[in-house]
Amino acid sequence: MKVRQQKRASSNHVIWAVFGLMVFAMGVLATNLWKLQVRAKGSFDDQLFKQSVRRIRLPAVRGMIYDRNGAVLADSVPNYCIAIYTEELYAPKSMVAKTLELVHEIWLRVGRKPDVSYNDIKRHLHFAPDKPLAVYKNLTPDEIRKWRIGFEQWTAPPKGWNKRYEVPGLELKNPVVDGGIVIHTAELEERATSTAANTLELVYKIHERLHGRVDMEKLPIGLQAIKRHINSQRPVPLLAWKRLDQKTIAKWADTCSDLTATDIYCLPDRTYPEGENLAHLIGFTREADTGKPDEQPGEQFHFDVRGIKGKKGLEGLYNELLEGEPGYQLVQIDADGFRHRDLQTLPSRPGGDLQLTIDRSIQQFAKEALTMHLDTDPFEGPVKGAVVVLDPNNGDVLAMVSSPLFDPNEYMASSEYVQKLMTDTNAPTLNRAVYGQYAPGSTFKPIACLGVLREHPEYADVHHDCPGYHMIGKRKMRCHARYGHGDDLSIRQTLEKSCNVYMFKMAIEVGYEPIYRMAKDFGLGQPVGLFPDVEDLSGTFMTKGNKYGNLPEKAVGLAGACNLSIGQGELIVAPLQMAMVAATIANGGHLYRPRLIKKFRFDPERPYDPNPTSKIRYIPIPDEALAQVRGGMHDVVMGGEEAAKCVQVDDIIIAGKTGTAEYGPKELGKKNTWMISYAPFHFPRYAIAFIVQDGVYGGTTVAPRLHELYSKIFHYDGTLKEEVL
Repeated sequence: MKVRQQKRASSNHVIWAVFGLMVFAMGVLATNLWKLQVRAKGSFDDQLFKQSVRRIRLPAVRGMIYDRNGAVLADSVPNYCIAIYTEELYAPKSMVAKTLELVHEIWLRVGRKPDVSYNDIKRHLHFAPDKPLAVYKNLTPDEIRKWRIGFEQWTAPPKGWNKRYEVPGLELKNPVVDGGIVIHTAELEERATSTAANTLELVYKIHERLHGRVDMEKLPIGLQAIKRHINSQRPVPLLAWKRLDQKTIAKWADTCSDLTATDIYCLPDRTYPEGENLAHLIGFTREADTGKPDEQPGEQFHFDVRGIKGKKGLEGLYNELLEGEPGYQLVQIDADGFRHRDLQTLPSRPGGDLQLTIDRSIQQFAKEALTMHLDTDPFEGPVKGAVVVLDPNNGDVLAMVSSPLFDPNEYMASSEYVQKLMTDTNAPTLNRAVYGQYAPGSTFKPIACLGVLREHPEYADVHHDCPGYHMIGKRKMRCHARYGHGDDLSIRQTLEKSCNVYMFKMAIEVGYEPIYRMAKDFGLGQPVGLFPDVEDLSGTFMTKGNKYGNLPEKAVGLAGACNLSIGQGELIVAPLQMAMVAATIANGGHLYRPRLIKKFRFDPERPYDPNPTSKIRYIPIPDEALAQVRGGMHDVVMGGEEAAKCVQVDDIIIAGKTGTAEYGPKELGKKNTWMISYAPFHFPRYAIAFIVQDGVYGGTTVAPRLHELYSKIFHYDGTLKEEVL
C-alpha cells in the first residue's frame, strides 16, 4: 500500500511539473505575440509600406541652345501622348481582348498580317461565337512550315514535363486546318483575360476612334511591346501614341473621353527650328532607354518615365548640362505590382543652356553655297562635301556644314527615316566637316612653302622651270598643266599657278623634314580640340587609326617627299583642320583652338559663364615667308589666272588656294575638289575651308560656290550695301 501511495505522489509531482512548464511556455509565447502584434506593429507597417512604395524618375525639360546672336537652335516643346493606365485594366474580362491577344500571338509566329480584321473579330464574336474564326486562309508552304515550328516551340513542355502546353482556342494536334489557321473562340470563354489583352483591346478602340478603321500593321504599339511594359514598367503609364498634334488631341477628347484607363500625358520633347542646317553640329536626341534606370547618389529610382537623351553632336557631348535634374514620383503598388495610389511628387529642374559661336545666317549661306548645283558638276544626286567658316582673330566657328544633310526633327520622330539614313551609301549622318578624311591636294602647298621658307629663307629667290613633268628615276611625276608652266617660276607664282613640278624640285632639294615640321606646327595629324572625344559614327570614312587624319613622320623615298609637297600620298586632313590653316595664315601664325561654345550656364536662372578663347600655339614664321605665301594666295583669286577669279566679290580683296586631290583607282578618275580662303585680305574676318567630293577641279567646282558664300556674307555683315537679289 505504501509503495502504491508513494508512486501516486511521485506521479502527481511530475504532472504538476509538466503543467508548470506548459504555463510558462504559454506565458513566453503570449509575451512574444504581444511584442509582435503590438510593440512591433509600427515597424512591420513601415517595412510593408517601404516594400510597396516605388520611386519613378520624371524627366526634366532640356536646356536651350542659341546661336551667337540669341537665335534659338534647339528648343524644348511639350510632347503630348495618349497614356494607358494598365492598373485599371487588370480585372475586366473581354472575349474580344482574349481573341485579339491570341491573333497577335499567331501573327508573331506566322510573320504575315492576319486575314482577319478587328471588325471581323467583333462581328464573329457577336453573331457566331461558337464557330471557328479563320485567322489565316491559304497559307503558303513556307508560312505553314514557319507556323508549325513556332507552334511547336510555343507549346513545348516545360523542363521535366512530358505533356505539351495546350493553348485554349487552338488544336494541339492539328494547328493547320485546310491550309489555314482557325481559333475556336468558344474555348476562350473560361480563359482568364490578361492585362496585356485588355490593354491591346483598348489600343484598338482608341485607334479606331481616331482613324475610323484599324489597320493592324499601323498600330502604334503591339502585343509584345505591351507585355514588355507590363513586365518591366508596370507602375508607369504606357505611352502608346506620342507627339500628337492639336487636331488629334481634340479628336481624342471628342471620341475617347468615355473610355477608362486612358488620358493625355505630357513629356518634354525637342525641336530644331533650323532643321537640317545644323543637324551634324547640334546632333539630336532620342528616347532614353527603358527599364530600371541607374541609381543616383543617395536616391534609388525603381522606374523611369521615358524621357529624351542627347545622342550625337552637342546634344550628346553636353547632355549632362542640358538634361537638367530629374524629379520623382512616389507611388504605392498593390500585391501584383500595379500602381495603387500616388503619394508624393518632386518636380524636376530644367537643364542648362548653351550659346554657340555659330551665326545662324552665315550657316544658312554656307549650306546654300555647298548644296547648290552647277552645270559643270559631274555628279548626280546630293552634293557630298563640307564648309567651315572661322573667325581668324579668335578661332570662333561661325559656320560648319556637312552634306548630304538630314533632318533631326524627322530623325527623332520616324524609325523608318532612321533606317533609310543608316542604309544610305552617301552616309548623310557623317559630319564631314570634322570627321571627313581627305587628301588636301594643292591646298597644302602654302604649308609646304612656309616650311621651306622658314628653314631656307633663300628659297624666296629660287626659280624653277616646269616642262609639265619631273623624272624621279624612271618614274614620271606630272604637273596638272600638261605642257608645263614655262621657265623661271618663283615660289609666289608657283602658288598662283599651283605648279606641281616646282614643288617636286623644292621637296627634293630641301628634303621632307621642313615641310613635315611646319605641317605638324599647323596641327595636322593631331586632335583639334573642337569635341572632347571622337563620336561613334556611321559611314565608312572613319577608322580608329586615322580619326585625326594622318601626317606621316617619314617619307618613302623621294616620291614620298614629292607627294607630301602637293598634298597627296598618305597625308589626310579634315576640312576643319584646313580652315584652321587658312585662319593661321591670315592672322600671322596664331593657331587658335576652334571655339564652338561661346558661353554656358548650368542653371537657366543664373548668368552665363564665358568660355574663353584658347590658343594652341604661336607658330614662328618669318615675315618674308608669310608675305610670299599670302601674296601667292592673293594672286590665286585676284591675279590674272582664270582658275579662281570667279571668287571675286566687287572690290573686296580675297586670298585663296584651290586644290584637287585624286583618290581611288586611277582609271575611275575620282577627285575631291578644295579651296581654302580668307578675306578681307588686309584685315581678315573670315577664314574658310570648302570641299566638294567628286568634282572637276577646285577652280571649276568650288570657286563659284565660294563666290556665292562670300557675296552673301559681305552683304549680311554690311560690307556691301546693296541687297542680294
